[in-house]
Amino acid sequence: MSELRTRDVVESDLPSILAIRNRSFGPLGVGGEDWWRRVSAETLGGRMLAVVDDGGVVLGAGRIRPYEQAWGGRHLPMGGVAGVYVEPSARGAGVATTLTRALVARMGELGDVVSCLFPTTATLYRRSGYEIGGTQPRTTYAAHLLRDLGAAGAGRGGADGAERLRTARPDDAQRLHDLARAAHARHTASGPMVPSVAAFRGMLERDELNAYVLGDGFVVYGLSDGAVTVEHLVATTPESAATLWGLVGSGSSAAPTVHTYLDPRDPVTLALGGLAATDVQQVPWMARVVDLVGAVAGRGFAPHTSVEASLVVDDSDMPANSGRWTLTLAGGRGTATRIDDAPTPRDGRGTEVGGPPTSTGRGEPLRVDARGLSALWCGWSVSRLRQAGLATGGDPGRDADGDAALDAVFASTPYINEYF
Repeated sequence: MSELRTRDVVESDLPSILAIRNRSFGPLGVGGEDWWRRVSAETLGGRMLAVVDDGGVVLGAGRIRPYEQAWGGRHLPMGGVAGVYVEPSARGAGVATTLTRALVARMGELGDVVSCLFPTTATLYRRSGYEIGGTQPRTTYAAHLLRDLGAAGAGRGGADGAERLRTARPDDAQRLHDLARAAHARHTASGPMVPSVAAFRGMLERDELNAYVLGDGFVVYGLSDGAVTVEHLVATTPESAATLWGLVGSGSSAAPTVHTYLDPRDPVTLALGGLAATDVQQVPWMARVVDLVGAVAGRGFAPHTSVEASLVVDDSDMPANSGRWTLTLAGGRGTATRIDDAPTPRDGRGTEVGGPPTSTGRGEPLRVDARGLSALWCGWSVSRLRQAGLATGGDPGRDADGDAALDAVFASTPYINEYF
């Protein structure tokens, strides 16, 4: 195959990219092409890249959706990689790897400090520094249990006479966005994305889902095939939560099943008079640290935890991440400070890339490659990284200067509630 290069996608490329998409995954369903063109249009102008041969023929494409993702309750710019397609006849020629690495580099240029994606294959994305970060959980409840919970929100008003429940309007978009952000901060959530004001407004204008708002909360859900699917539910008070959940379950005779894509530890689990169904579904997603300095500076941390830990990172695709670092936590904020030049690149097993194996003594800080860093960021313990071969060196003891310090820095159980 001829030499591959990448470039920005322009509007005239969209028909050929859609054709590659359909040859790869099959035709889109009813209304699917309109959605595809709308999302593609949102990412033109720098957030959609193509791989072309030396004749300019498009062989693959992918897009970076701009998100705000909560980590420790604070929101970071996150690039959501999606719509990665490769022409079937060009598979196995390095198109996908070329594309993925170009997408990572572009996110660095755009200021996205972390990235996430839902993989069709883990191997491809691991080559570009991604690792399994968490799941998108779907929990199922019996609707009548939620209906009964609504009795605590009698009158369908918020606490202390707050605004009564009503249908959300497009001019509520900013309000829904602010309420969602505040909920992530209140629960120090890691992983969920908050829809932009424009995304909320577009959803409300298209009237594609049911949306209701209270003074201090809102719910967004869909109804099809005898089941309700809750996309978002935010409430500040127990009364508002009960009111919104009661609304969701109020049609239990026609829709006896309720699916939710929320925090696995949503407070409804503690308030409900019964258990969730046993058929919980989990879709894995992968994450990558694009900018270590910016990601640590923007993330929220436990306010009463003071930690200093050392870490060596080898990241050949994002060289700015490579080097020996001191990670410092204090007062709920963190910093990553480079304390030497970038070391000789090594993989997660401590082997120099392109060179012979090297020893990693106990006096050396923990060493990870891009995959190990991404897993560490998502709360995988150092002991698990060691067992998977993604971390070497350091002190395997559990004192404040060893693995426990890094575990304390990144402790979290992240989840994503929106598929993209």
